Amino acid sequence: MSMISVVIPLYNKAHTILKTIQTVLDQTLTEFELIVVNDGSTDEGVEVIEKNINDPRIKIINQDNKGVSVARNEGVRIAKNQYIAFLDGDDEWLPNYLETMVDGIKKFPNAGMFCCAGLIRNSTGIHNRIATDYRDKIVEISFFQNPHVFLHTSATIVTKIEFEKLGGFPVGMKRNQDYALFFQLALTSKVIYCGTPLSIYVGDVAGQATQTKIKEVLKHVMDRYNLVHMRWLETGKLNIDYPTFLRYEVRHFYLSFLKKKDYASIKYFNNNLNIEIKKCFIPFEFNLYRSRNTRILSYIFIYLTKVRWRLRGYPRLGK
Repeated sequence: MSMISVVIPLYNKAHTILKTIQTVLDQTLTEFELIVVNDGSTDEGVEVIEKNINDPRIKIINQDNKGVSVARNEGVRIAKNQYIAFLDGDDEWLPNYLETMVDGIKKFPNAGMFCCAGLIRNSTGIHNRIATDYRDKIVEISFFQNPHVFLHTSATIVTKIEFEKLGGFPVGMKRNQDYALFFQLALTSKVIYCGTPLSIYVGDVAGQATQTKIKEVLKHVMDRYNLVHMRWLETGKLNIDYPTFLRYEVRHFYLSFLKKKDYASIKYFNNNLNIEIKKCFIPFEFNLYRSRNTRILSYIFIYLTKVRWRLRGYPRLGK
């Protein structure tokens, strides 16, 4: 009996969508439904699919352009199965991805999110994205020990019920909508990791959202921080690794702004970070970052916190 619904949002990926879908159809686990949500594409992506692939497991849904969050949420809404596997229209799976992930689901039926190691293929070659301590294992993890290694949207499966509890992907976010949802899931449910690289993130593809400059989506990054943090507070601050990761990641943003002398972004962060987030930091440091006169001191302070972070054993799992 089918357990998995695969959801692919499609927006102007006529040049990649056939390869992506074929990697789903080539899965060793053959019982699934595949929902492609066409988010108002202006290219021939849907026509390419209909002309070249005839498979009863595929359902194509057309909607006006409303953004990737709405597209994914609609795919989940109409999904018939308990588990939702996400795949972007330019990424790929190795043939035993679903079979292996279902093994993890059967081993940990009470978990809400399942992540997998993967490969990154771009103009510089093929690289691993893997937590090496868990290589070839399927285990429960403390997600915030190394979330950017554990997580990639096209290598993530969630339960539909947990997805719906959190309201799905935040609508209107042009960046970090995946982090906003998956980080919240990691705060509210068990997370399982498969340490076998079975997904392929394909980089350097025309039209990828990650090519948008960070300054253009700063509000959406900030929305993610504030949304996830409020969820952490609602859970009673149960996850002890989350605030450590939060401090590291926020300081990393400040460091990138300081290197560019981008004081407009520093001001934006200072003014818009939730006050509850600021309580997790040393009180003086936000004043330190905003002054051009203390730029060198800011560098030293952030690098010292990174040294302390590593001395405490983070990131606990290497790439």
